[in-house]
Amino acid sequence: MQIFSLITKGGYVMYPIILCSIISLAIFLERWYVLRHSRERVDRYLRSVKRAVAQRDWESVVDISKKNQSPPSRIILAGVRKYFQGLTGEAREAMEDVAMQELPVYEKRLSTLSVVASISPLLGLLGTVTGMIRTFDVISVVGVGKPAEMAGGISEALITTAAGLIVAIPTVLAHHYLSNLADKIISDIDRACTEVVEALEESANSHNTLPLGSENLREGEEENVPISVSEEETHS
Repeated sequence: MQIFSLITKGGYVMYPIILCSIISLAIFLERWYVLRHSRERVDRYLRSVKRAVAQRDWESVVDISKKNQSPPSRIILAGVRKYFQGLTGEAREAMEDVAMQELPVYEKRLSTLSVVASISPLLGLLGTVTGMIRTFDVISVVGVGKPAEMAGGISEALITTAAGLIVAIPTVLAHHYLSNLADKIISDIDRACTEVVEALEESANSHNTLPLGSENLREGEEENVPISVSEEETHS
């Protein structure tokens, strides 16, 4: 009951502040759950891929990536497909293009938390101003000799200021925590992709023809199979 009494004393500005607190809590819980499970899934996938890459088993990399279906798997698969097409030089660019589309999913809704953290104290300040306006309105009518009459406006100013800060401070901390968690996931993916690109380039440099396993290409993609010397002499 005391909480509802404070809300009433805080005036109309309390309602958007309360809405901000609900939005902040909902986003934090959803993002924390998603990012925590995403990190575990990404770690498992990257460990499997790194083992296959260490053995230069690109067919296994394709199989693992197709089964995983996550942002890092789609990024790495884009590079490996270029390798199977004999376009290893384009693998890095292909992975970067896919990464620009896939990685922002880990930072989804974090900007909303930042907005909530910014506007909550401003709403508290707005409540302070409206409370002081109310106080001066009372003073203009009854004068300063009746503090009880002025208490309502002063109470509104202090309550809204406190409420805005109470919402903003945890939201700032939540945003910092979730941003670090998302950055850690993205950083792990970036490092793994760099290792894959370097391994692809090394494998491509050690072969003069297309790698085995080109059957893993997407349906409809053609292979540029080189013509042997004997075939060239026959055609000539």
